[in-house]
Amino acid sequence: MLCGPAMSGSNLLTEAPDLTNFSQAGLDRVTAMLDGEVAQGHLAGAIMLIQHHGKPVYYEGFGVRDPATQAPMTRDTIFRLYSMTKPITSAAAMLLVEQGKLTLDDPVARYIPAFANPQVATERTGANGLKYLDFAPANKPI
Repeated sequence: MLCGPAMSGSNLLTEAPDLTNFSQAGLDRVTAMLDGEVAQGHLAGAIMLIQHHGKPVYYEGFGVRDPATQAPMTRDTIFRLYSMTKPITSAAAMLLVEQGKLTLDDPVARYIPAFANPQVATERTGANGLKYLDFAPANKPI
C-alpha cells in the first residue's frame, strides 16, 4: 500500500532511487505531463509517487496545495482523499483475479446472494394519472 511508508514514519527517497528498470526520459515525460496539467489549469496541484518492488523511484509534488495562498504542493503535503472505495476495491478484486480466486465474468450473486434476482424499475402512469414504479426481473445479466 502506498500509505504504508508514510504511516510508519519512514522517509521516502532518502537515498537515490534505483532506476534500473526505469527510463529517465520516461520519468521526465511524467514530470512534463503533470507540469503541463498544472500550467493549463486542469490541476491546482498533485503528488506523484511511483514505486517498484516497494521502493520509490519517483516522488514529486506539482503546482500548489492552496490556490488562494499559492502555497506549493510538496511531497509531505497532507490532504483528504475522497471517493477512494471504488479504486481500492478494484485493485483488491484484480489481486483476487491474479490469484485465480475470482474471474471478471463471475456474477456478483456468486459472492453476494442478495444480487441473485435483480429487479428493474420502469416508471409508469396509472389510469388515475399518478406515476408509480413497475418492477420486473432484468431481461439480461447484470
